[in-house]
Amino acid sequence: MTLARTWSVGLSGVHGAMVDVEVDMSAGVPQVVLVGLPDAVVRQSVDRVRAAVANAGGRWPLRRITIGLSPAAMPKQGSGFDLAKAG
Repeated sequence: MTLARTWSVGLSGVHGAMVDVEVDMSAGVPQVVLVGLPDAVVRQSVDRVRAAVANAGGRWPLRRITIGLSPAAMPKQGSGFDLAKAG
């Protein structure tokens, strides 16, 4: 099991709110699962990050990847979480 943690900032109205980004890689069917109220743009960021990793010469892991964005009650929107997911 691989676990990584980092921070990002999400907007809550006009105020910034810290968002904890946790990524777990485990054995299983290769897929990416996002949890924590991500909107469509945040879900699409998985494809942007995957393309960026491939274009930088890296390899996308063939494992089950679970990305948790917390606090879970705050809706996450926008492309500001891309870098945190790539890390």
